[in-house]
Amino acid sequence: MNVGRAIRQGFTQAKRAKTGVWVLFLVNLGLAALAALPIYQDILEVTRHSRMNQVLAAAFSPDWLTDFKSSHPGAMAAYAHRFMIYGLAAIFLNALLAGGVLGAFQPGPAQSLSGFIHDCCYYSCRLLRLMAIGLTCYWIVFRLFNQGLGDLADHWTQYWVEDRSVFWVKLIPVILTLAGLLVVNLVMDFARVRLTAEDGSSAVQAFLGAMGFALGHLGRALAVYTIPSLCGVALLAAYLLVTPHSEAASTASVAASASGWSEPLRLALLFFFQQAVILGRFWFRVATWGSEWSLYFLQSGHERH
Repeated sequence: MNVGRAIRQGFTQAKRAKTGVWVLFLVNLGLAALAALPIYQDILEVTRHSRMNQVLAAAFSPDWLTDFKSSHPGAMAAYAHRFMIYGLAAIFLNALLAGGVLGAFQPGPAQSLSGFIHDCCYYSCRLLRLMAIGLTCYWIVFRLFNQGLGDLADHWTQYWVEDRSVFWVKLIPVILTLAGLLVVNLVMDFARVRLTAEDGSSAVQAFLGAMGFALGHLGRALAVYTIPSLCGVALLAAYLLVTPHSEAASTASVAASASGWSEPLRLALLFFFQQAVILGRFWFRVATWGSEWSLYFLQSGHERH
């Protein structure tokens, strides 16, 4: 019963944290725009004076991409490096913003933007230390299961001739890696909850306490983690189903560009739709945190009684 109640309260908490949802969305949108800006500028430079390049780029032709790579040597490596830097910045900023979002779950009046900023600053140091603990755990999972067991499976099966047996053996490290990542994600979520809910808790105390809580109530913890998260996955799946991504659709898109204003309008609508989906997924993410927050207090209250 606590699971259903926690999820309902989690969606209610997400409404209270609407300021945090918007800040998360806008900050991550800004980071994505900054990361993509050099790519846009380089493509614009190539296509600005050539109608044929515009048509090929609109369809994202492999021939055009090959020509772009040859005319811009080292560009792809530079883009990858830039994405890595902005990815690390996103991890850092989202760790800080989590304090403002979770602070909205505290009892009291609805959180304002100034309250959100205050909560981000108040929890910042402990959340950054918790982020470092989480990144270390992710590294251990990848090093132990993905790399360690993966290399062992490759060495063990290198002379096997039965492909099916090789597949099943190599699948084991993949499953263990995914399971390890799921556990770390779960513990990190409850650690954030514990850190912001219990004011005197340090990052290490929050992580260890969250580990005990999540593993001690594994079924309920997984339920409140997966159900709202699956809602975000379902939203993304619905977007992929209703949005044309086929080659025929790309061809039609290129043909439509000749009409002048219709193609920019179509792209603008597509961009708006995509951002609405991303905003919805952030809202479901905050609902997941709210569900975990509610379960933590419901289960703790149940145990105290």
